[in-house]
Order: sequence, then structure tokens, then C-alpha cells
Amino acid sequence: MMRCGVFYCFLLAAACGLSGAYPLHAAQTNASALHTAQEAIEKKDYAEAAASLTPLVEAGDAEALYVFGRLTLEGKGVKKNEKQAVALFRQAAEKGDVSAQNALGAALASGQGVRRDYKEAVRWFRKAAEQGLAMAQYNLGYLYAHGRGVAKDESLAIDWYSRAANQGLASAQYSLGWTYMNSKGEHQSDTRAAHWFEQAAEQDHAKAQNNLAYMYAEGRGYARDETKAMHWYARAAENGFAEAQYNLGFMYEQGRGVAQDYNKAVEWYRKAAEKNEPAAQYSLGLMYDQGTGVARNLSEAVRWYRLAARNGDPDALAVLRAQDIPPAESGAASKEKRKRKR
Repeated sequence: MMRCGVFYCFLLAAACGLSGAYPLHAAQTNASALHTAQEAIEKKDYAEAAASLTPLVEAGDAEALYVFGRLTLEGKGVKKNEKQAVALFRQAAEKGDVSAQNALGAALASGQGVRRDYKEAVRWFRKAAEQGLAMAQYNLGYLYAHGRGVAKDESLAIDWYSRAANQGLASAQYSLGWTYMNSKGEHQSDTRAAHWFEQAAEQDHAKAQNNLAYMYAEGRGYARDETKAMHWYARAAENGFAEAQYNLGFMYEQGRGVAQDYNKAVEWYRKAAEKNEPAAQYSLGLMYDQGTGVARNLSEAVRWYRLAARNGDPDALAVLRAQDIPPAESGAASKEKRKRKR
């Protein structure tokens, strides 16, 4: 059974890559020092970047405070100190730096370096979002989608996701697609979901690629097209996304959109199984159990069934019980692991 990737996680400022996380604007008063810091960051010479920024930080330059906060948060060029990073973000945010406002909101939402406070996070995300920062618009949409710090409101989640998505933010495009696909009310729309998955997939967003493939495979939002489904599963699988690797193995096993190939199915199931994807672990166990695409090996089958059961796969647990084989962990532990995965 194919799987569609779940919606999860903030697009937190602390998760951004360094090169894109330090928007230094040369037009500002301290342009020369900021430019030097930017060049140092691009060369990954963080010590030089920190040295260049220090006088500006001491002078209270908002942008320098934000960038120095990022270096401090990640321990690059300076000693890592999450609390100090948050203090720097707050100083910069209060001076109006939009990236710092988003970073402070992210810290408050995640509890990184500061006590978690969703309501305060909403306040800072909103300041940055209203100034057009796509990441903050996404984060604010996420809080509305999940009712954290604000009343849960799907319409407002869609509104903020849409603002970020229309700016080309792939994570927002993916989340917008997920919301349209899974809405239980008036917003449900497979056509819109497929559109936004495609927008994000074209930007190499692996979860969106997996979900776009699912839409094609199931004929949701598009006419059923298993060849296109294979294309997008392969793109996501090659990007290392375990669910897509499992789905690609399933397509090969079933001969959907491609010639049936049990060897290829085993290959992709194994890649996903080694990343702890429970459905793939169960499927790989089944291939060993039946001797399909691989030499029959019952002990190897049991090993994969146990791993799958430990990770919450109900089919694997049922097989072990049917064969009177004790799972590696208790049922309670398996349920807890499944809960964390969702």
C-alpha cells in the first residue's frame, strides 16, 4: 500500500542553511563590515565573520545582532550559546529586523534557548509575516493549522501558507497542498493539492515529490498516470526520502507504471528499511519469507518483521503473532514508536 508523506514541523530559522540565513544588505550604514562578514560566511570562515560583526554588535546594529545571533546559536566562529543567541535575536527584533523577528518566534515556538511560549511566538511571527517574510508567513500558518498560541483556524492557516507559497517557498507550497488534500471541510480540493505539490516538487522538495506521485498513482487531482507516478517517486527516492523509496519498491513489486521487477522492489525496500521505514521493513521481510526477488531466508524475514513491529507496523506484528514469534519489544513500546513517527 502506497503512503503519502505527512505534514509536520516548523520551518524554523535555526534549520536554514548558512548561506541563505544571513541576508546582509550592503546599502545599510555599516555596509563594508557587513559585506566582509557576508564574504566570510560564504567562505565558511565563521571566525572572521564573527570578528567583523563584533564592533557592529557592540554598536547595536540590528542586522549584525541577528547574524551574530545565528552564529552563536550554531556555534560557528563563536562558542555555542542558545540563550545568548535568543537575547541577540530579541535585541535585533525589537529594532525591527524582520529576520530576527522570525528567528525569535522560532526559538519561542521550539523552546530553543528560551522557555516555549507559543503566544509570544505568534506575536513575533506576525510582525515578520506582515512585512512579507515568507518563512514567518509559513510559521504563522503552521501555528494556525495546529492551534498553537492561537485558536485553530484552517482558513487562516491557508491564508498565511498561501502568502508564503506565492513567494515560492517550497515548504509552504507542500503544506498548502497537504492542507487542501486532507481538509475535512470546505477547503478540501485534490486539484489544488496537486497543483501545490507540483510547485514544491519542481523545487526538489522530496515530500512534495512523493505526494505528487501519490496523486498521479491514485488519480487524485489529475487523471491516473502511473508512469508519472513512477517518475516522481523515483525523484523523491533518489533524494533519499524513505517513504518514496518504499513506494517505489511497491510500484516495482506490483508492476505499476513500470515492468514488474522483484529485484528492484527488494533494492528499494531495503534502502527504505535501512532508514527505519516500518512498511518497507515489513515488505522486505515478506520478500525474504516468500523468496521473492531474493533467496528465501526465514531468519532474515523474522529479523525484518521484528524491526517493523518494533517501529509500529501492525501487519508485521500480526505475522509474528500468527507464527507465535515474540516481537523484539513489547506492544506498548511499538505503539509509542508509531505515535512518534506520526
